[in-house]
Amino acid sequence: MIKNTKLHHSVTELGNLQLRQIVEYVKDGKVKDKKYSHPVTPKDPKNMTDWDECSQDIVAAIITPEVKIEFAAVIEANRIQTGDIVEIVSYDRVIEEDGKIAVRRITRIFDEGVEVSKKYHRSWIMPGQDPIGNDVISKALALKLHTPEVIEAYRTKLAEQQL
Repeated sequence: MIKNTKLHHSVTELGNLQLRQIVEYVKDGKVKDKKYSHPVTPKDPKNMTDWDECSQDIVAAIITPEVKIEFAAVIEANRIQTGDIVEIVSYDRVIEEDGKIAVRRITRIFDEGVEVSKKYHRSWIMPGQDPIGNDVISKALALKLHTPEVIEAYRTKLAEQQL
């Protein structure tokens, strides 16, 4: 049995990095079990010297002034809604090892302040795919993380899978 350790990166609905450590137990090339650590979030996003490069890149993408302003506007627009019935849409994201960004849209309906419905829709931003049309943080992540090297590695992986 072999023990592999990986990092799992995600960005919450509130626009915060969450990092979990995953320990995989592998036998005969198959994952037999996984254990996830509790999520951690950087205390100071401007000082991440002890964090891995991917975490640093994610935070660099989501704390730019442009992204923060646009994200704050979306949050404020959700707060301004009035009336007895309100629909609020938010997103969370998982950044996969091969560069894919899994985006989960969360649609909630509130009736007089009580959540009466919660639905999910998942989509992906693949390396090399145009992220325009996605929410501000997902788009910023794709633009930062989908470097030419990541795109080429992803395309190579796809080509190898088709052989």
